[in-house]
Amino acid sequence: MVKTENVKFLHRYWLVLNLTFGMGIHCFELKAQVQEKGFPESFSIEQKSALLIPTLKLDSVHVEKMLEEDQKLKIDNRYGVVQSCNINIKEAGIRTEIQGKGIIWQYKVESEDAYSLGIFFKKYHLPPKAKVFIYDSSKTLIRGAFTQNNNNPGNLLPVAEFQGKNMIIEYFEPMSPEFSGELVLSAISQAYTDLKQLAGDRIGINCEEGVDWQVEKHSVCLMTFHDFQNSYFCTGALLNNVKEDETPYFLTANHCIRSELTANTLITYFNYEDSTCKSGDASFSQTLSGATFKSGSSHSDFSLLLLNEYPPDEYNPFYAGWDVTGINPRSGACLHHPDGESKSIATANNTAFSYPEKIEWFSEDLRLISTTLPDSHWNVLFDRGLPKAGSSGGPLFDQNKRIVGQLHGGVNSVILFGKLSLSWDYRASYTEQLAHWLDPSNTRKTLNGIWKMPPKTNFRSELQEVCVNSPIMFTDKTTHRPTGWVWEIDPPFYSFTNGTESTSQNPEILFLKDGTYSVKLTTSNKYGSHEFIQKKYILARSKLDVRFLKARRDSTVCGCDLKNFALKAGGAVNYSFKIDKPELIDTTIHSNTLFLSLNPAANYTKSFDTWVKVTGTNGHCIASDSILLHVIIQPNDNVIHASKLFLGRNTGYSNKCATPEMNEPNPPSSGCLAKKSWCPDFTSGRSLIDNSVWFTFISPSNGLVTINTYGFDDQIAVYEAENYSSILSGDRRQYSLIAANDNRSNSDKTAIIENLELDPGKQYWLQVDGHNAAYGNIIIDLLSNSLEAVVFPNPSSGSFNLNLFHPKTGIADLSVSDLKGRELFSRQFKVSVNSTQFDFDLAGYPKGIYVLRVNLNGTGLSKKLIYF
Repeated sequence: MVKTENVKFLHRYWLVLNLTFGMGIHCFELKAQVQEKGFPESFSIEQKSALLIPTLKLDSVHVEKMLEEDQKLKIDNRYGVVQSCNINIKEAGIRTEIQGKGIIWQYKVESEDAYSLGIFFKKYHLPPKAKVFIYDSSKTLIRGAFTQNNNNPGNLLPVAEFQGKNMIIEYFEPMSPEFSGELVLSAISQAYTDLKQLAGDRIGINCEEGVDWQVEKHSVCLMTFHDFQNSYFCTGALLNNVKEDETPYFLTANHCIRSELTANTLITYFNYEDSTCKSGDASFSQTLSGATFKSGSSHSDFSLLLLNEYPPDEYNPFYAGWDVTGINPRSGACLHHPDGESKSIATANNTAFSYPEKIEWFSEDLRLISTTLPDSHWNVLFDRGLPKAGSSGGPLFDQNKRIVGQLHGGVNSVILFGKLSLSWDYRASYTEQLAHWLDPSNTRKTLNGIWKMPPKTNFRSELQEVCVNSPIMFTDKTTHRPTGWVWEIDPPFYSFTNGTESTSQNPEILFLKDGTYSVKLTTSNKYGSHEFIQKKYILARSKLDVRFLKARRDSTVCGCDLKNFALKAGGAVNYSFKIDKPELIDTTIHSNTLFLSLNPAANYTKSFDTWVKVTGTNGHCIASDSILLHVIIQPNDNVIHASKLFLGRNTGYSNKCATPEMNEPNPPSSGCLAKKSWCPDFTSGRSLIDNSVWFTFISPSNGLVTINTYGFDDQIAVYEAENYSSILSGDRRQYSLIAANDNRSNSDKTAIIENLELDPGKQYWLQVDGHNAAYGNIIIDLLSNSLEAVVFPNPSSGSFNLNLFHPKTGIADLSVSDLKGRELFSRQFKVSVNSTQFDFDLAGYPKGIYVLRVNLNGTGLSKKLIYF
């Protein structure tokens, strides 16, 4: 527990805490951590005197000075000083070759005045059959062997305290190893205290008060760790999770361990308890080394670690249950290691209450460490026993023997435990909550503990549709650490291969005939057995059924989504992939998955199709599957590629595959019906723009325009600028927002801009975006209140296109004459909003200048045509 002092100031409680921790070091036994039995190789050969072994002589720990400093600063739970180093044992140690076996390296560490030594390897990666031993100069104290079984993803290994002032590190590597092992020493802890005292108010776990807690006690551990300057101790507990798979999650206080670096140095001591109430015979023989930091928060002072090693069965580990309902515990107990002593208990037969005040946590020199909010802690009044320094992180069990909090600190009547219900999901980040790790699907608020569990059998196969006479790997997925396996298959047309058999954990099996097979696995451990049958689990055929999974034969994907776009295949063991547009799409392959990305150097300006083929093999069987992938490149996604609009109805557009563009402008979000404004957008976070597409249009001769849109919940804006680069300049002085609209009414979410007055004959830009990332096909009606005609191309080599618009539907009379008024031909067209595009051809007539005349609904106009 963290020492505190309750000082009332300005009507608030100020809790003073000491954030340094230590451990009283006792006589350590020879066995510690997960190790293999045996003796160092050097014990069986004649070797040079140990005096020739290279030695690191540590700086003096200055015992009296450190003890005086602890007393002066009131640091009553620090126990050691850490000295950093960087020693590669294979380079610094003395090398001895053992004929026919391998090589040993030896290196010695020696202290002038330490009571015990703890070491930390910053690189620990051993090949099979390699071994590390630690022993003293007299060869009477031996620790090890540490082997490849101690390898871990971080390649780190802390080693529990070793009694005495010296140790020899011996590394043996066999001949022709699979790889060259790494063993680099980076820190050494020297203990300057050797206390063996019992706290006066400490109640041992095997006293009368602990009778009802003999199962739960196996979850609680003494823990030591260091920060590469000093060595400390706290208490922690194993936690169960909803999978009940014995994942070694470990709960402690955040002020004990709050970083990955410190977690790496952790040593957990299991079953460190006196055999009777006050026998004083607690043993350090059962330890594990190292952990990774998963989550934590100072708000409720919790840290969740994942131990690097699974507690072996002989440790009798109990994975404690929990209650995160936030309901006040009616009674309970704290199991803890006060002053680094053997496991103890403090009991409370009254209801804990939620501490109602804000708490400011201070160091001994009154420096503010952290502030926790009201109702973030349980306040417990204990009847028997009392947590002390070193109890920090000790679990608070409720009347149902589930953990509801861990010890933060306190004094006298204010003993505070961070609430597990707050640690659960108060913070959204996975690194600041328990829920993601213990119950990621949020299925329950309470869970009982587990221990001494028979296995729960489960397995999977490499494939379920297999090729006859081709080996398939079966993988055991059983929880609760089975030690025995028996595989049975029906019908019996199969054989085990590659050295495996029916009792192998992960066998390889050949299916000899076409058909459907049921598979049964029975697993066992010393607590019982369990069988699991998957009926009609394997379909064996002479031909494979290779296919793309979750992909249609015709699949459409936006080009903007082609960033490690995954296509997963199934039905085989080995796969190869082929794509017929490699110049446009980059590919990477991982196992049975093909990842596609647009080639950033490719010239893709329009949508395209590509065939993707997978070929799968299993033994002698081979099969293929193909899909046609339609890659949609949004043509008018960027301003530079804006599509041209004409008067009348414009169709065939979508914003489904559009993306925001750098410096792309947008109107303010003043309101859904306000002028020159869009609705607030709650999806993009930083910008109103989600998936804009762009258009240009020429204003009509009278300058009056209405823009009407249909299709989905869109938002539109009209801009005036010299060119597209001005719009993307990020400088509002280079362009003007002319008009904008989001909703045409409270009930209609489509957009409209009516009777917009513009400069006749000038080009403008129209932006169409989806509100709250809406997308779909869009119809744009560009309307005017007068007869308008646009001819293009003009001049032309003979073929002309005519965009003819009038606000009212009617029959247009069209004629083409030469400059002398002689008519070449005449036509009639029906003009409406839906029908405004027409064409005619002057091929066969003399090249020159002609006049186009149009009459529609009593209104006429003329245009000059140039035919070259």
